[in-house]
Amino acid sequence: MGKKNIPTYEELMEAFEKDKLEQRMRWAEADKRNAEAKAEADKRQAEADKRKAEFDKRWAETGKRLAELGKKIDKAHKTICGVSDNAGHHAEQYFQNVLAHKLSFGKIKYDYMTPNLKYQRKGELAEFDIVLFNGNTVAIIEAKNRIHPDFIKEIAEKKVAQFRKYFPLYKDHALYLGVAGFSFDKSVEKEAKKYGVGIIRQVGDAVEMDDKNLKVY
Repeated sequence: MGKKNIPTYEELMEAFEKDKLEQRMRWAEADKRNAEAKAEADKRQAEADKRKAEFDKRWAETGKRLAELGKKIDKAHKTICGVSDNAGHHAEQYFQNVLAHKLSFGKIKYDYMTPNLKYQRKGELAEFDIVLFNGNTVAIIEAKNRIHPDFIKEIAEKKVAQFRKYFPLYKDHALYLGVAGFSFDKSVEKEAKKYGVGIIRQVGDAVEMDDKNLKVY
């Protein structure tokens, strides 16, 4: 049987120093990974804080709009009871009241409605009779006593462009369009189908919605 090679003191010390160096390297690598993980966690937390701040701001704005909406609905109710004699204004108030109660259009449920949404600044003015909102969808509905075919094109082109320009907060929302009135020209339905605009009309004491050809804008 041969002799075992017994390491010398120098060899033992060399192996010991080598182990220490490898251990330090492993510790350094672990510290690096921990630092990277912490930096990523801090970044995600900062992004989450930013999103929460944006959500809180929007929620506060929503609360303000809802408070204003409550006042306008009360005013609309008085108008419907006969306060206003203006036919066009009466149509607006009537359908605003109906949609504030239903909060639905095109088989989509909405969270709230803003009547007479207006943008006015530096000589520019845009007003929308009825606007319904939820987390990812907006519906714009214009109301008149009598709806003419050229009004369909106006809402599909002019009103959409104005809303996208003046309310960029909703640039990623799907947008639907509708017209509401007490009477319609015969060719309105053809134009509404062409542009994908829904029709809301009064039938007796009820309201009828034709939204089967809606287009997303």
